[in-house]
Amino acid sequence: MLNYKDVTQKARLANADVIASVLIAMGASFVGEDHQHDIYFQVQNGKLKFRHGTLGTLITHYERIAVGPLEKTHVYRYDVNPTEAEIQQLFATAERIGETQKIRKQYQFQNVTVHLDELPNGENYIEVEAKDYSNSFSEMDLQSQCKNLFEKLGIASVDLMQTGYL
Repeated sequence: MLNYKDVTQKARLANADVIASVLIAMGASFVGEDHQHDIYFQVQNGKLKFRHGTLGTLITHYERIAVGPLEKTHVYRYDVNPTEAEIQQLFATAERIGETQKIRKQYQFQNVTVHLDELPNGENYIEVEAKDYSNSFSEMDLQSQCKNLFEKLGIASVDLMQTGYL
């Protein structure tokens, strides 16, 4: 397992454009817009995903564990910009179980990444990830960062959701 902590909180959004404006007003940096195509593969635990996006490609194997309305992430593999051979090996050795597509707008506050996702059916979601690569924050700190940002953005608890889009 990789040595970092990650806590995630997700919700449905009815007002993505308003939330984007509020994020900028709060001082978030707009990182960019990524058109993502995710393909998921069968694994015993967690999710194994190949992502092809306009901002990059990756292979990742991770598991999200529910902690109340939040999830903490255990990452087993995280290969950014894998080689063509690594991609071919994945497709040759693992069973495909599903796929998703989305347009993701990404914003950044120091160690907190905010994704505003739009699915092909027009549904909108927000995902907030508080990450720690240097053991600077406790898991409780990361949870508080997610919860506090959702409160500041006025996201109702009824809109919270767990797990991904697959």
